[in-house]
Amino acid sequence: MKKWIAVIASLLLTITLATPALAASAWKESVTIYGAGLKDSPQQEQIAKLLGTKDDDIVDYVYGNDTEKYINYRYDDSILFSSIRIMEKNSGGLKIDIDETYGKITQISPQTYQNALITAGVTNADVVIAAPHDVTGESALTGIYKAYEVQGDSLNPEYTKNAQDELNTISDITSENEGKDGFSEAQLNKAITEIKITIINQINNGANLTEDDIRQIVDEKIKDNGLDGIVTEEQKTQIINIIIQIKNSGFFNEESATKILESSKNLLNQIKDSDAFKDAKDKAKNLGNDIKDFAESEEGQGLIESIKSFFRSLFESIKNLFN
Repeated sequence: MKKWIAVIASLLLTITLATPALAASAWKESVTIYGAGLKDSPQQEQIAKLLGTKDDDIVDYVYGNDTEKYINYRYDDSILFSSIRIMEKNSGGLKIDIDETYGKITQISPQTYQNALITAGVTNADVVIAAPHDVTGESALTGIYKAYEVQGDSLNPEYTKNAQDELNTISDITSENEGKDGFSEAQLNKAITEIKITIINQINNGANLTEDDIRQIVDEKIKDNGLDGIVTEEQKTQIINIIIQIKNSGFFNEESATKILESSKNLLNQIKDSDAFKDAKDKAKNLGNDIKDFAESEEGQGLIESIKSFFRSLFESIKNLFN
């Protein structure tokens, strides 16, 4: 009996690894990428402790030419300080921990990082981010992309460009609405995640979505998250443009849909559990608005069913091997 359990476990692992992936399969070792400003600095050792860097980690640095390559903006090496440690997994979603012991990431929230990274193709990984003082966070994002390069599994450059455009869109809209009653970055991230999920489900159910269809989905999700009348028409158009850009890259197609859906579901759960979102929900009620529970919606049920269907197919494949 134990022999057959081992065989089935081995087959399950083999089929899971053979499933089309956006990034790598699980890595044997983690990757630590420091900002170039920490090179030859005693602060690097402090950051290594925060990141949990181990002796067998692959170690590298983010330089100005890397930021230019991955996020299309050149920085001087001397000002790059945010650093990352990442471990790619086979499943479990994307988890990001920002250690603010010495400094905060001032312009990019964990959820905004996650939304952008999912778009870049990073769907299953554990990431820790730290810096020696307050920083904007661009070198950390670049470091995550570079980690895949040093592991020999570079990400699709079209995906990383779209991810950077998405991050800029979220950051710009957040900045423009700073201090406005009824707005929070958590609500915006939730809306954009739900937009992606809805589009994936519709495309993989055979829909040929037009720009008007996408505009309608964006309108619905902005409203569902209590942002109607707060996010402007111009800002909605920014969201529509980046979503169309992502769609045209083929990112939402069936080959990559399952991993995106699983990781997006995990992100939604993290947003809903965050203090920022709970606070936003309370404020929305005080303003007479409501933030709908996506899990109870048609799209949310479609997400759950898509993931269940994937695992049913997986186990059916295993079963067929014994017939």
